[in-house]
Amino acid sequence: MTRCANETDTGLGLGWTPPDPFVIRFETPRLLVRGYELTDAEAMFDAVSSSREHLLPWMMWARAAHTDAMSSAHYITTQIMALRDRAKFSNVGIGIFNKQTGRLLGGTGVHGVHRDTASAEAGYWIRTDATNQGICTESTAHLLSWALGAQVGGGLGLRRIVIYCSAANVASRRIPEKLGLRKEVEQRADYFVPGVGCTDRLGWGVLAEEWDCSQHQRKEP
Repeated sequence: MTRCANETDTGLGLGWTPPDPFVIRFETPRLLVRGYELTDAEAMFDAVSSSREHLLPWMMWARAAHTDAMSSAHYITTQIMALRDRAKFSNVGIGIFNKQTGRLLGGTGVHGVHRDTASAEAGYWIRTDATNQGICTESTAHLLSWALGAQVGGGLGLRRIVIYCSAANVASRRIPEKLGLRKEVEQRADYFVPGVGCTDRLGWGVLAEEWDCSQHQRKEP
């Protein structure tokens, strides 16, 4: 997102490639985070449709996406297919579920994978009635451990993860702040939010050697 226009990912550099087999499934104390399945379509539609007012204006996809269960099924299909072509893999959205009840609480994932630097951006959203319970912080901490963890241990083997958001999105910016990630970006009036206008873009980053994947937290400096 913050790359120069002439800075093209040629696939050279570090030459990162996704793991094979590509399995997305990990647990936290309260949550199960896994790849979506077609049987999740109704649950995804319910989670998004009941939370549009909460997700907007920050998650612009929520305006027109998941208008019915069929559109949610289409989205899930694209995520499943994205994992099948390792040569073209660049992003994946995955679900956050209550480990005890199986209820879909939100989504997370990585996108904008750069193979030359083995880096990607992490994103997240939580349904309205599951906010203010620490779910996003908990799932994001474990997502970082999965993304930065070694492939031989079931991780993606990436070396760097970034998180971007509008400075006006207070709830979103709290997540990297709570996790103690390094603030790297503050670009003035660089993030347009419909209904709000141009806001500052904030960004945080963490390297694999800075993250404790067993404790799911940033290592002490």
